[in-house]
Amino acid sequence: MRGEIVVINISDSILKIENLIFPPWEEMIFMIELTSMLFLKIRAEKNLKIGVPGKLKKYLDLAKIKQKEIERLKIEGGSKMKPVTVFNKAHFPIMVEGYVFPPGKEVEIRIEATSSRFRNIRANKGLRVGKCNNEQYKKKYMPKKSYQFNMVYDVYSQRRGGAYIRAIEALARPIMKHLPKDLTGFTDVPTTKYNLRFFSEMRLRQQGKYPVGPYDIFMSHGIGDKDYWLASRIAGYKHVLVPGPAWKKKIIAGGYRGEIHLVGYTKLDPLFNGEYKKNERNKPYVVWAPTHGYTGKHRGRSSYPQCLSLIHEIPNCYEKTISLHPTSRMNKKNKQDVTMQELLDADVVIADAGSTLYEAWALGKPVLFPDWICKKDVLAHFRPGNLEYEIYDKKIGYHAKDMAHLIKLIPIALNKGMQDAEREFIEAEALMAIWKKGK
Repeated sequence: MRGEIVVINISDSILKIENLIFPPWEEMIFMIELTSMLFLKIRAEKNLKIGVPGKLKKYLDLAKIKQKEIERLKIEGGSKMKPVTVFNKAHFPIMVEGYVFPPGKEVEIRIEATSSRFRNIRANKGLRVGKCNNEQYKKKYMPKKSYQFNMVYDVYSQRRGGAYIRAIEALARPIMKHLPKDLTGFTDVPTTKYNLRFFSEMRLRQQGKYPVGPYDIFMSHGIGDKDYWLASRIAGYKHVLVPGPAWKKKIIAGGYRGEIHLVGYTKLDPLFNGEYKKNERNKPYVVWAPTHGYTGKHRGRSSYPQCLSLIHEIPNCYEKTISLHPTSRMNKKNKQDVTMQELLDADVVIADAGSTLYEAWALGKPVLFPDWICKKDVLAHFRPGNLEYEIYDKKIGYHAKDMAHLIKLIPIALNKGMQDAEREFIEAEALMAIWKKGK
């Protein structure tokens, strides 16, 4: 049963219950489900007085007195109280020390410059305090266009050829097909509406990008584990889209408190829906698809750049190619996601510790692993429970001890195809949603 209620916050601090904000000594009127958990939480807050319109006169009169007092203090704050502009550059309201700063707005407050309240406001990274060029900042860095459902590149330079643009669009476009065209689109940065974001909260903090807001949804830019799916790294997201049960299990085990939605791996939808046609070839087709290279410790998690020379050792009785990760790809002019076509055409895939190994298995392709390059570093960098660790530790798939061994494994993989271990791994652990869709 729904009803109209009046709520007054009789404390001197802002109160927040779920997505509702109650400023001090202000009357709020709204409709609510009277049997909902939200209504019960509001009732349980001792500083919130609840009634129906016209039934809270005592508190309304007191609120008017308090509001006059607040305004008087702002005007007659004394010589220590100074006017300061505060601009919220985030895409969601920020509350600090009793103040509410709306997204993308400049607010002037009167505050003592030496107070702890002012220090806490200045310390908030989402606020520009005392700046005079907020309009210029807004024009340069904040979105000029916003949709109800935004697919966020999250890197300001993505539209100018950033490395992950194709990966993000390959995941987002199949989703956008099910949304009204005028309500969804790509944006460089998150907005005040719903935002589908493709990087973990930890990654965004490392890059100094826009923080996670209350209407942001996480979907990783790839299907590789790489410890992107740890609950501690996505805790700020209230909703998470995952490709299969293994990721859901991992996040729950880590103590994630938001909602998890099992959606499959949308990047492969065009292949399963017949939007790509397989090219017929005269020879068996071998595709080497490494993840991006690493410069730091345990860089052998990728077979790049070694694959650039090793590919030539594969006999010419096979047709062969390298499908590089977007960050490594040399031909920047090709805007098509060529990996999709190559995966579809491939008879055998050589992969290491990235998304392509899972994508190949989801398509029923046997995968060969260059253990002499990758195994030591994969096991050193990751820990038990990580999916890539499990693949190398248990030797799931075809694992080669050197290049000569890998060449010997190619005809075996062509003949036998995927083995029971890979199928069981997909169905029982990692990619059930994708595998069943692909079948």
